[in-house]
Amino acid sequence: MAIPEELKTYAARLGFPESETLGEILSILFPDDLSQKIAAALPGTIDEVAGRTNIPVAVAREVITRLCSHGAINHVIRKGTYRLFPAMIELRDAIVIGGNYPPGVMELWEKLIRQEMPVLITLIRELNIPPMLRAVPIEEEVQKEGRVLDIDSARSIFRDAQLITAVPCPCRTQARAVGRGEKCPAPPTAVCMQTNGFAEAIIDRGIGERLSTPEALKRIGDAEDAGLMHFVRNNIKEDMFMCNCCACCCTGLFLINELSYLQAYAPSRFQIAYDESKCTGCGLCVDRCQVRAISLDGVADIYVERCFGCGNCAHICPAGALTLVEVRPREFIRKT
Repeated sequence: MAIPEELKTYAARLGFPESETLGEILSILFPDDLSQKIAAALPGTIDEVAGRTNIPVAVAREVITRLCSHGAINHVIRKGTYRLFPAMIELRDAIVIGGNYPPGVMELWEKLIRQEMPVLITLIRELNIPPMLRAVPIEEEVQKEGRVLDIDSARSIFRDAQLITAVPCPCRTQARAVGRGEKCPAPPTAVCMQTNGFAEAIIDRGIGERLSTPEALKRIGDAEDAGLMHFVRNNIKEDMFMCNCCACCCTGLFLINELSYLQAYAPSRFQIAYDESKCTGCGLCVDRCQVRAISLDGVADIYVERCFGCGNCAHICPAGALTLVEVRPREFIRKT
């Protein structure tokens, strides 16, 4: 299906200017001329959009509210403005976590991600776009030497948050909808979590669940025990989100593992240190690594260039052969 005329600029910004698959998705999300016209007028407040489009304010408010509730557009609550999602994955996630997605849209997302998105990798490399997410280590596996793991600590991020929410993982939801991820190790409770401003947006849509701090910390531990990788927003902010990712479902790990796009996510400031003399060759670390950075040839072989410093292998190693050591300065993490 051709991309609607009003949304061609948006499709180009998302990286799919000629995609019939994206055209069909956008036609589902913005099903009429009015919603497409309003989408093309974003960002802005309801009054601003109404003024740009000559649509009555009451009508603009009804359409914008509906689009936002479905996840087609984003409500920036603290500014009172609305905007289109700047990345295709953000749009996919917003639609999926609402749970009320139209029939057939999951298969369209699957086609766009698995068949069409790989074509963009060369362009993304050339543009040198910074990763949106970075890995956070399992902090108990870090050789701390007295340092405070604040910005590197998933627990600190959520312990200090004023508001915490959780939503079903969009990657796992999509995978299961199209017949993938049957043996996903993720726990049954939601471990995609948000803090502060991101959590406000979840509550504003009336989706997900609000978590207490103890419950959030428990879910972080559950994710670690399941072998999932912590990824958070790739900067230092009060408003954060955390994904807990698995190779069987996660879109970012698909790019890393299947397309060798290692820059899809940023590593943590840590890297695995390996004492081969302690390795018993049990192979648990191979099974636990989500980025194919370990193989087994009698004892473990570590491919350091693929290591994201998550600490999964150290967490599972019964012999203590693996630990995390600091290899990047604090300045490695973006401030904006």
